Amino acid sequence: MFDDPSLWLFALAWFAAGFVNSIAGMGAAMVALPIVAAHIAPATLVPATSVCVAIISIATGAVFWRHTRWRSLKALLIGAIPGAAAGLAVLLILPVPVLQLSAGIIMILFVGWQFSHPKSQAHGDTVPAGLVAGFAAGFINTSISYGNPPVAIYSMYAGWEKLEVLGTMNVYTFLVCLITMTAHASAGLYTMDVFWHAVWGGPATVLGMLAALPLAKHISQAAFRRILLLVIGSAGILCLVQGIHGIW
Repeated sequence: MFDDPSLWLFALAWFAAGFVNSIAGMGAAMVALPIVAAHIAPATLVPATSVCVAIISIATGAVFWRHTRWRSLKALLIGAIPGAAAGLAVLLILPVPVLQLSAGIIMILFVGWQFSHPKSQAHGDTVPAGLVAGFAAGFINTSISYGNPPVAIYSMYAGWEKLEVLGTMNVYTFLVCLITMTAHASAGLYTMDVFWHAVWGGPATVLGMLAALPLAKHISQAAFRRILLLVIGSAGILCLVQGIHGIW
């Protein structure tokens, strides 16, 4: 196994993913997948990615556990259930590229609006807004596998502090990953190849988190907000590129 370059590449990709995730609270899969997608079969890549995302999420969530906004998390999870069902229903009607384009445009417009209104007032947590954000997250996660940006957008709308984002976002992601991993297991996707990639990627992403923590703890709220916007914007651009590629 030590002479397999794909495993070393997978570990390197997830080290970078863990680093970014611990700085922005999200974006692990978005960082790792473009690095390794061309070198690993989808049957291995998809379930191994879910495992690694679960590992980095629970590790980061554990570090910032006491900052988790549990009441907000409850509304997000409740909203995600019908959102996931709606996303699956729409996925059966609309082509994936159309959904990717739509989601990408919304994310980019939001980022543009936020950069042009840097002093926008925080609205605080409300159950209706949390349910809507959870619905959007469940919808997008089921249809195009990008469920975190709606939660990040809600955190900015509500005015969460940096540590609250890092705690709540990662606990939310871990719980969603448990559902995804259960589905993968029921479909028999966990092979020895997936196991070895998880063995290499899991510890690497935790090392990336540990490397990032000293920096993450000293990033100001304003800088964290800009980083989060850049990650959301990057996710939007990635959705646009995938959507355009899928149509053409």
